[in-house]
Amino acid sequence: MDHLALTYQHIADILSFETTNSELEQRLSDPNFNWDAIVIEGSKHLVLPALYCRLKSKSLLHVLPEELHTYLEELTAINRNRNASIIEQAHSLSALLHQNTIEHVFLKGTALLLSGTFEDIAERMIGDIDILINTNQTELAFDLLKNNGYYPISQTLGYSFFGHKHLPRLKTKQHISAVELHEKLFVSYKDKALINANVLLEKQAQHKVPIPSMDHLLRHNILNYQINDNGKLHNSISFRSAYDTVVLLRQQDFKKGKYRDSVFKSYFNITGLFFEDIGKTFDVRTNFSTAFYRFKLKHLKFYKFWNKALNLFNFLGLLLRRVPFFVSNQAYRKAVFNDRKRVYKYFKSVLNNI
Repeated sequence: MDHLALTYQHIADILSFETTNSELEQRLSDPNFNWDAIVIEGSKHLVLPALYCRLKSKSLLHVLPEELHTYLEELTAINRNRNASIIEQAHSLSALLHQNTIEHVFLKGTALLLSGTFEDIAERMIGDIDILINTNQTELAFDLLKNNGYYPISQTLGYSFFGHKHLPRLKTKQHISAVELHEKLFVSYKDKALINANVLLEKQAQHKVPIPSMDHLLRHNILNYQINDNGKLHNSISFRSAYDTVVLLRQQDFKKGKYRDSVFKSYFNITGLFFEDIGKTFDVRTNFSTAFYRFKLKHLKFYKFWNKALNLFNFLGLLLRRVPFFVSNQAYRKAVFNDRKRVYKYFKSVLNNI
């Protein structure tokens, strides 16, 4: 069986704009090539449509087994139609917010779709539509959407007592995607470049719809994975985030000096293990972290053990922070008691996955 490092390199080479097509074709045409591993990991990383689109762009669809070709073609078509609906929804939302003079900017995957970054809008898989709202207008925007067919999804009790970066998710029967209105991009992490005011000040317009500047798109893409998705903690790669970075790097020249923080260096070192595209722009170095990551990919039992240990460490840290608050805050104790069934299920699910 192929070790994970080899599978990851195959995925990166398909997504990359630097891989030689002839060499890639020879490798993928091998009768023993492990397509099952590509599908499993590509699905986990939400890049199956991107893999199909990149093979199509490289004129290499013929290397796919027939059944897999049909599956990926259908999946990509579904995602293309979904993303077309998301773009339409974003235009509708932006028009509504503009009509009510609410300053806003679309974030993450939706912003990337609107920017025209991808050759094919089917490449990017998207969940919610994320919108950053002027800090003083978040409640106004929330009420506006509620008055226009959106309704909030019930939140966990933590939302009422602890910091959060966005208001409760809003769904609607009129459109395909849920919406999250952000008042900030991180719960506690501080990045001066990505404070609310700066992102709104430097926004650009795409067909009258505001999105972040290219620098802010790249910066947020990296930090969203490293901080919000615990990429730095797990010292790992997200191929969806890595591919977003690769396509953004093709749009303009980015100044290295803006990305000197250790969080960025860690990201570039890990993604640079697989993508020459990233190594061409940013300094990529092999060190203990990259060597340890390769070791984990080649020893999956240890990798799973290590991730479980990190998840346990994270959970215990959360517990240690919450217990004193539980003791000192009567309202929180009451809320926990009233929501005890869900809390119990949460504890049980966490412990079962550790």
